Amino acid sequence: MLSKSDKAGPGGKPNARGGASIRQVAAEAGVSIATVSRVMNSPELVSADTASRVQRVIKRLGYTPHPLAQALGSGESRVLGIALPGFHGQFFSEMLRGADAEATRRGYYLAVTSLTRHPDGRRREHILGSGLMDGTILFIADLDDPLIEEVNHASLPAVVIGVDLSSSGVDSVILDNARGVEEAVEHLMRWVEPGRVYFAGGPRSNFDSMRRAEAFEATLRARGIEPVPEQVTFGEYSFEWGKEWALRMKQRGLLEGAAVLAGNDEIACGIVRAAEDVGVWSPDQLRVVGFDDTLLATLVRPRLSTVALSMAEVGATAVSLLVERLGNERHDPGRCVSLPTRLVVRESSTAMTF
Repeated sequence: MLSKSDKAGPGGKPNARGGASIRQVAAEAGVSIATVSRVMNSPELVSADTASRVQRVIKRLGYTPHPLAQALGSGESRVLGIALPGFHGQFFSEMLRGADAEATRRGYYLAVTSLTRHPDGRRREHILGSGLMDGTILFIADLDDPLIEEVNHASLPAVVIGVDLSSSGVDSVILDNARGVEEAVEHLMRWVEPGRVYFAGGPRSNFDSMRRAEAFEATLRARGIEPVPEQVTFGEYSFEWGKEWALRMKQRGLLEGAAVLAGNDEIACGIVRAAEDVGVWSPDQLRVVGFDDTLLATLVRPRLSTVALSMAEVGATAVSLLVERLGNERHDPGRCVSLPTRLVVRESSTAMTF
């Protein structure tokens, strides 16, 4: 029997989202709120006649249960967390787009948070140990990030983007940097002798930056050429670092007639702009290839040759791995999925005059 406070007639107050409330469903079906909840979350505990009657009322009233209420009833939140170092730029927005689409397809909600470091570590503890989420996805860029150790001992199922932790049992999604780098370097060596091809990367501590540098050197060695230290430099993933690299090369008399693979499109654009400022023009006097194939690559002039990758696919793959881990409750070794990269040739690296 419902108490007065638990009842709502056909004209009863709707829920906060504008639809029918669970009280209305219970009143119309002549059952308790708890019975309605059981019908939605554990129908095997309710008689077939009662379940059928409640379902008919739910359909007629158009009742949509609140996700949190369902979570409390089922023991699952149907929420996946994704933690990123930042949200600006196409790189992360595309990753979120792919992750959100896959989460929706799988019947999950996506909760987004920041990996900004806090001295007391409460943010990280929340990300890896919160009961509000079924599992979490983390983007880890740096090889020395203390979060790597925390992930290895986390109670919450996790998938890592950016570094390979599969040997520690953590499912991981990384990029096949080697293929794209090899294509880019081989392309540049069509126009420039191997000793004049350079790599201007991001931070030395960054996983992708190091892998791209290693692939650059490996490509040269495969051609029988031992790279010299000056051919590989590390800096920041920024336009300003690209400008700085170009000006340093100009001061040393090495800019004109060179070719460079940049660690990302921002670095590449900085190189092109700084080179133009000192009278060195791409592609005639300097050939440049970026990395990531962001919108920036097609907005600048000359349009930027770049190594393309799909961050949307990265996000979707991470969600897929996490849902599989949750659904199967598997305890097998961690998986590492390596997603492809490929060279996209535009005007910044091709010969315009002969």
